[in-house]
Amino acid sequence: MSFLWSLADTGEDDIDRQMIWYESDESHGGAVLANRWSDLLRLALDKLALSPHRHGFAPESGKWMPQYEIRQMLFRPWKTGVGWRVLYTIDEARKLVTILQIRHEHRRWLFEAEDDES
Repeated sequence: MSFLWSLADTGEDDIDRQMIWYESDESHGGAVLANRWSDLLRLALDKLALSPHRHGFAPESGKWMPQYEIRQMLFRPWKTGVGWRVLYTIDEARKLVTILQIRHEHRRWLFEAEDDES
C-alpha cells in the first residue's frame, strides 16, 4: 500500500538552501540545474512513498530525535555518485512518510557535533 509524503519545515529549508546554492551561480548549474534537481527529488520522494520500508535505518535513528525510528534513502541524481541522504519517518496509522531532512552525504551525522558545518 502506498503512503503519502510530506515535508517537515526542516526538509523544506534544506530544499530551499540547495536550490539557492544552484541558482546563485551559473558555475553551480544555475536555475536550470536547480529545477532539474528539484524535479528529480520529487520523483524520488514519490517512489519512496510507494515502499518506504525498503530503506534501512539512518545512523541517527535512536540517537537524534530518539522517540522516532529514522530511516534514510540515498538520493543520487547525478552520474558523479555524490548525493543526499533523505531522512524520514513512517507513520503507519496515517500512512504518511515525513521527510525530516535532506542532507548532503558528506555532512556529519546529526548526533555528531556540527559546530564547524556551514
